[in-house]
Amino acid sequence: MIELTDAIHDARSWVSEQLRFPQRAPRTTAVFDWTGISAATQSAVADLAGPLLDPNEITAQPHWWDTVTGRSRRYRQLTTEQRDELRRAHSPLHWPLRDEGPEIRLVAIAENVVTHLLANPSWSHPMLHGHRPVLGFTIELHRIAAAAHELLTLRTNTPPQPIRDGTHQLTRARAEWERRQVVAARAEAGLVDRVAALRAHHRALAAIEASLHNLWAVTELAAGGGDVDQLYQQITGSEYAAEHTATRCGEVGDIHADLDAQIAYLDSLIRPHHNT
Repeated sequence: MIELTDAIHDARSWVSEQLRFPQRAPRTTAVFDWTGISAATQSAVADLAGPLLDPNEITAQPHWWDTVTGRSRRYRQLTTEQRDELRRAHSPLHWPLRDEGPEIRLVAIAENVVTHLLANPSWSHPMLHGHRPVLGFTIELHRIAAAAHELLTLRTNTPPQPIRDGTHQLTRARAEWERRQVVAARAEAGLVDRVAALRAHHRALAAIEASLHNLWAVTELAAGGGDVDQLYQQITGSEYAAEHTATRCGEVGDIHADLDAQIAYLDSLIRPHHNT
């Protein structure tokens, strides 16, 4: 178990609270044993799949048309050797149809935390370049899911506690049963801590979201001063043009009035002709 800092302690309390409520079925239905995957293959997978990937999709056979054309409609194909390496490290996970224990809930909670973490605008900010694990979340989710599945298998395969009948015939069986309970409890606590670490990561990222926004705002305000001055000049020019146009309109109106006066005067000079 990891040492609990204040952030991890708060996150652990949050995870424990979430465990009280039913969760959806886990989406992680297969995992990779990343210790058996070379760095070159991991790099290739990271380039084509992004921060989260589906092992079933990665190891699936290419579509027949992609095979004919030699290209993929979604991403470039892995080499045959890389795909074989991934298949050897691939393990399916079969979850019960019903939410029957904390193991399933922990996987669903971890998936939700990672989804919200990757959706945070701060995640894609340039300042986090070099601090973003490309496959880190996939690897961590796979480890959590694999450990949770092992814990589920252990608890499923452990029979009820042997009944004490006053004899010593079941001493070893009772000791083994108790040992399994201790191991299961410690494994569950370790899983809670791992999910809590993801939650703390998400909270830390959310905490700097406002700072990154303010940094962007200050940068834009500092860099956009010239544009504002230019826009202000345009506004001033528009006001001048409007005033100038209004003045011209007034002048045209005066000219129009003068023309009307001259027309009326000239019209008055015209003497009527009488029919003879």
